[in-house]
Amino acid sequence: MSDCHPYCPQEWVAYRGSCYSFSMEKKDWNSSQESCRAQGAHLLVISDTLEMDLFKIIQVEYFWIGLRNSTSSGWIWEDGSVLSDARVQSNSPVQNCAVLMKDQFHASSCQFLTQWICEKTLR
Repeated sequence: MSDCHPYCPQEWVAYRGSCYSFSMEKKDWNSSQESCRAQGAHLLVISDTLEMDLFKIIQVEYFWIGLRNSTSSGWIWEDGSVLSDARVQSNSPVQNCAVLMKDQFHASSCQFLTQWICEKTLR
């Protein structure tokens, strides 16, 4: 038996072809994204309800995800796809980055310091 299966780095969680890393520290949105990129990953992009279900069970109050408000085209995921079927709870026009809180997207100031989730695809 050859060990040629792609696998996630240590401490990363494997789920449906992706690897996820949950930060312990807190950073702003841009620093969180940089931290993910340095590990060959990106901030979490939630592509379907099955993926959303995984994060509903996580006990962290809220964490950065790869979702940002672009003035021209609304909320856009890090992979370039547009947020389609979900609403982002926002109470201020300066909140242009999104956190996931339980199973809802909330807008936040991009300077806010919180934990984050990185995602990378198994290739």
